Amino acid sequence: MRYLRALVVLVLLGTALVIQNTGLGQATILGVHPDLVMAMVAAIGAVRGRESGAIAGFVGGIAVDAFLSTPFGLSALIYVVVGYLAGEVERIDGGAPLAVRWIVVGLASLVGEGLFVVAEFLLGLANPLQTRLVEQILVVGGVNLVIAPVVLGLVRLAFVSTPSTVS
Repeated sequence: MRYLRALVVLVLLGTALVIQNTGLGQATILGVHPDLVMAMVAAIGAVRGRESGAIAGFVGGIAVDAFLSTPFGLSALIYVVVGYLAGEVERIDGGAPLAVRWIVVGLASLVGEGLFVVAEFLLGLANPLQTRLVEQILVVGGVNLVIAPVVLGLVRLAFVSTPSTVS
């Protein structure tokens, strides 16, 4: 069962990566590309918890890094943080309501995109004062907030547990 869930995570992340790098890769909002992989990582964290979110973040980040010109591992590092932060909802007693998880996906994406800007500044890759910092963070966080119900539904559907047959 554990390997099946790992395969499910790979399929979800792979699907988000393919959509992001093919059809949606050309779409921009205010010149900013949406980040579906970050939304999927945050959703996995919000549904499965910190550990699963961090692992999904690492795997998804490594896959995204294969397509970017930024230093290899930067996306993996940031997605690990996003998945872990989104997984913090597991600390809520009795489980967080879906609306809270929805908001967490958007907020974790806001933080993740902000971390990208800070990391690129620290590495000397970009100057946040010369880029469209606020637009970039708000577009990615806003798009991920809007698509959160869909990705949360996919993750919940993928991780639905089968009822026990032991009687």
